[in-house]
Amino acid sequence: MKISKSQIFTIISIVLLLFTYTGGKFFEYHDPVTGEVEFDEENMSFQPLSMLIPEGTEKIDTPPELVKYLGKTQYEYFPEKTIMGYVTGYWTLPVWRVSLEAPQYPKASYPEGIPVFFTLTDFRGKVVEMNVINHYIGMDPMDVGAYELRKLVPFVVLIFLVMLVGFLFYSGPGWWILGLGPALFPFYYVGIYSYWLYWFGHNLHSYGAFEVKPFMPTVLGDGKVAQFGTHSYPAVGFYMLFAMFILMLLAILSKRKALSEKN
Repeated sequence: MKISKSQIFTIISIVLLLFTYTGGKFFEYHDPVTGEVEFDEENMSFQPLSMLIPEGTEKIDTPPELVKYLGKTQYEYFPEKTIMGYVTGYWTLPVWRVSLEAPQYPKASYPEGIPVFFTLTDFRGKVVEMNVINHYIGMDPMDVGAYELRKLVPFVVLIFLVMLVGFLFYSGPGWWILGLGPALFPFYYVGIYSYWLYWFGHNLHSYGAFEVKPFMPTVLGDGKVAQFGTHSYPAVGFYMLFAMFILMLLAILSKRKALSEKN
């Protein structure tokens, strides 16, 4: 059976999507000073749906001020050494990178500032330190961001994979939707990421050590908040998803041309 250009582009897109979802182990954050993998058991930002968490997993009580966002119970669930790490989305690639710089974080000890990597389901890097800094300006911890939506990522990726497989073989009415829906993934991410940045910047609390007016954090590029310099840029996962977007556009155009010639 002859494989068309459209199918080749789609198959590569499927591989890119799968790698974005499962390839995070190849991009673990290593502390630039010690060279060790950065891991902090206090970082509870990875919280999949309870139906995906094994029975007997240790639970902790959510801090009272965060119950309205995170619920009463969280799970100490770090499936890095099991197959469930891939099923639940623990190993998704870093999609966006944010770092902060300030005088109290000298370059000798923090050559990259305070970096945090946003994956599709989690936050990696110096998450606890970043949450401490956020507290200084009256901002909620990052765990709150897209909390329920991040739990749905495994199912969203599964739906997109099914759509892409359907795109390989289906040529009936609305066939292009099967390709365009998953292709727009990077733009869904940027839109949701931007919304939550706005939400954090406009829902500040009075307990902050610095009084900061509501603001829109920098989505892309460099900025400044109080005494902190900020840097926000795409990471490897975003480039993978954007490459999928380009390939699926080519696949759609190629398939449309082939169907037009056939008819």
